[in-house]
Amino acid sequence: MNRLLPLATLALLVPLAACNQPARDEANRAADHAAAAADHAAAATESAAASAVDAAREAGATAEVRAQQAAAETERALDEAAVATRQAADRAAEATRDATARAADASADAAEKAAAKAREAAEAAERKAEQR
Repeated sequence: MNRLLPLATLALLVPLAACNQPARDEANRAADHAAAAADHAAAATESAAASAVDAAREAGATAEVRAQQAAAETERALDEAAVATRQAADRAAEATRDATARAADASADAAEKAAAKAREAAEAAERKAEQR
């Protein structure tokens, strides 16, 4: 009986092992498939991360270009404002010169008229004095 038990056990285990081999093969294929899926997921994650980095760089470059454009537009606007201010100051100075010249002309005309009246009055007074 001592010999019979190991032989009986062996007789039972050989068919069970033979039946187990397809399950092992299937498990190995499933493990290989899972490993391939994990590799694919890792590659997809790496690709997504690279795409995110590229998108961030592109967004940063776009923002930098827009900031430079805004700065250039601001500089142009300031230049235009400075030109407009200079032109307004020039027009104001010219208007002031014209007004000053007109006022001086009016003062000179008034002084001439006053001088002419004073002469006439002096001449009239002189004539009166001569008549007396």
